[in-house]
Amino acid sequence: MSMLVIQLPPRPRLQARQVGGDAAAPWRLPQEWSFVLSDDGRTVVQAGQSALALLPRADSVVLVLAEADVGWHRLPIPRAPAARLRAALAGVMEEALLDDDDALHFALAPGAAPGREGWVAVTHRPWLAAALAALEGAGRAVERVVPASMPLGQPGDAARGHFFTAEAGDDAVPWLTLARADGVACLRLAGGLARALLPAAGEAVRWTTTPAAAAAAESWLGAPVPLLSDAERALEAAQGAANLRQFDLAARRRGTRALRAGAQRFFSREWRPVRLGLVALAVLHLLGLNAYAWQQREALAAKRLAMA
Repeated sequence: MSMLVIQLPPRPRLQARQVGGDAAAPWRLPQEWSFVLSDDGRTVVQAGQSALALLPRADSVVLVLAEADVGWHRLPIPRAPAARLRAALAGVMEEALLDDDDALHFALAPGAAPGREGWVAVTHRPWLAAALAALEGAGRAVERVVPASMPLGQPGDAARGHFFTAEAGDDAVPWLTLARADGVACLRLAGGLARALLPAAGEAVRWTTTPAAAAAAESWLGAPVPLLSDAERALEAAQGAANLRQFDLAARRRGTRALRAGAQRFFSREWRPVRLGLVALAVLHLLGLNAYAWQQREALAAKRLAMA
């Protein structure tokens, strides 16, 4: 099943508004969207930038948020009905949030459930809602929204460190995203905070870097770092189990959209054994009907002969 992965650029911060002098600037979506097209969801077939109306078609569409645009909080998930869970999360996290809860979007990580401790993702709701509306208005129905990084599932899993540059010309001071079992940190390499958060000696870490940040990453780490392009990074994130389309931003599948999604899933590569099994069952059923009809004809002929 083909997959189109779209990378949402980092949300403009307050500094961009002050420099640009336009209060509406932070809400302007990009003119060209970075995308990755894959035939099987694992290998990159095509990558580049395109206007919204010219994005390639695919069986499924996944939107990947920028590295620093998702915050993670671990807390006991309140016991509340599904319709009130979002409001309950906002109440529990009120003191830990720096913005009004109306401007924030909450989503539960895989495995998180009411009554148990789990991870909650927090991102900027208007920015995400505007991107979803623009994509779906152009006929690209986004099935999932995924973070670029998320906390590790198990304490024993190897930590993940990825070096990247947020903007063009930012090679001198790249960023580091460090994902561990205790959370995700996205920091500039300048200063000592990023080095202070490095895993202890002997702890397994999987390091990667984009080509633009490779020189600075190897100098900072003191060792060669494997390359991972932005396209490969986005496709890797799309393979995760997380989906931030929850609560009021959940995908609505009704009518024709639900039928189309079901048909795409049925004719995907993963469902090929099911299709073959249904074909074999239909053939056996047809053979059985023919054999039964032949037996009935023979019995009817025998009865006619006996009557004669």
